[in-house]
Amino acid sequence: MFGRGEAKALFSETGFDKRYWASIRGSRALSRLSSRVALPTHIELPTDRPVMLAANHSSLYDLLAALIVLGHYGINARIGVNARFFSNPAGGAFLRGIGCIPFSKGDGGAAENQMVDALIARQSAAIMPEGRITRPEDQVNGTGPARPGVSRIARRANAAVLPIGFAFANEAWTPGTPLPKPRMGRHEVITTIGAPMYFETDDHIDNANQLMETIGGLVMQGRATR
Repeated sequence: MFGRGEAKALFSETGFDKRYWASIRGSRALSRLSSRVALPTHIELPTDRPVMLAANHSSLYDLLAALIVLGHYGINARIGVNARFFSNPAGGAFLRGIGCIPFSKGDGGAAENQMVDALIARQSAAIMPEGRITRPEDQVNGTGPARPGVSRIARRANAAVLPIGFAFANEAWTPGTPLPKPRMGRHEVITTIGAPMYFETDDHIDNANQLMETIGGLVMQGRATR
């Protein structure tokens, strides 16, 4: 079990470390203006293999929350982000500067290859398997369907997958709006983190479905705290 900052020794440097850790400090500062990200005191991580973190995606706030989660436990990660967010000059420069990997349907598996290489190099990786923001009306038990790439990456890198559920992120930053909501009252994003998962077969669709079922349970667990 690992508490605040205790996982840092598990992971290799990525080459983007200076800007990555600066972005985490910035994410913490921005969060204080908009919402609070509630975290478990400890998480379970494997020490004998790479680890990829996988979370649900209901809001742009999820990237902010992911950086806060990673920074809190000292996890140095390459983060998979939809390629369309790289088209904005400022946003693209920021994402590239912290080592994010652009994912798109037409990249021929290049993004998956980058993430596999990072995991094999004992860096961590983080991904939102839905591949897009899933609005509340399209969610089933807190999530949308996952793309099978998460399973392909994990199997190729022999990586464990750490499931994470963000609850109420869409209240902190409503989909379709340009900025997070100012903090008026209580905007709290509840982060629930499960035990590492190990995919034993190459049935990538089934593996992805099992992962999202687990993440959905974590989301619903977080929502039940209200």
